[in-house]
Amino acid sequence: MIAAPAVPEVLPPPSLYAQLLGPDWQRLPPRVRQLHSEGLAHGRFHVRRAPGLLAALMGWLLRLPPAGEDVPTRLVVRREGATWFWERAFGGHALVTSQHVWPGELLAERLGAVACVFRLRVEGQGLHYEQVGAWVCLGGWSLRLPRLLAPRIEAEALDAPEGMRVHVRIGAPLLGRLLSYEGWVCPEENP
Repeated sequence: MIAAPAVPEVLPPPSLYAQLLGPDWQRLPPRVRQLHSEGLAHGRFHVRRAPGLLAALMGWLLRLPPAGEDVPTRLVVRREGATWFWERAFGGHALVTSQHVWPGELLAERLGAVACVFRLRVEGQGLHYEQVGAWVCLGGWSLRLPRLLAPRIEAEALDAPEGMRVHVRIGAPLLGRLLSYEGWVCPEENP
C-alpha cells in the first residue's frame, strides 16, 4: 500500500496588525498580540461624552456610546477577506468599525463614510496609534478631509495585570473632545 502524500498545513493569513507591524509585532506582549487578532474579549470601561448640544448631536450622528462608569464591554474581532471588523458593545450600545490596509502600510479604521488613518508604533508594553489623516470614502472614491474638519483620534493599547488597558480619545478641531473611553479587556476562549 502506498501512503498518500502529506498535505502541507495551510496557515491562516496573519493578523492585520502583524502584517502592518512586520518584525515589531513580536515585540508586543503576547496578550496585546492576542487581542489584536481574531477573537472575543470582555472588560469594563469608563465612557465620557462631551457636554453641549452640538457635541451630543455629533455623538448621535456618529453613533457613539453614551457616557457611563464601569460599563461592561465586549469586543469581537473578526475578519472577512482583507477587512477586519471590530465590534464593540459598551453595555447595550454597539460601535462597529472596519479596518484594512491603507496605502503606505498604514491602518485605516472606518466608521460610516469616514476613514481615520494611523501609523502604528510599538513602544514599551503596548501599541500606539498615530493618526496621519482622515478621509471621506464613498465607493471607490475618497477625499482627504482638511485638518479643520477631520476627526482627531488618539489611542493606545497597553499590557497590564488585569488585561489590556485601552485609552481612546475622539475629538474634532471645531468641537473639541467628543468622546473618550478607557478601561481594560481580557481575551475570552472561543466557543
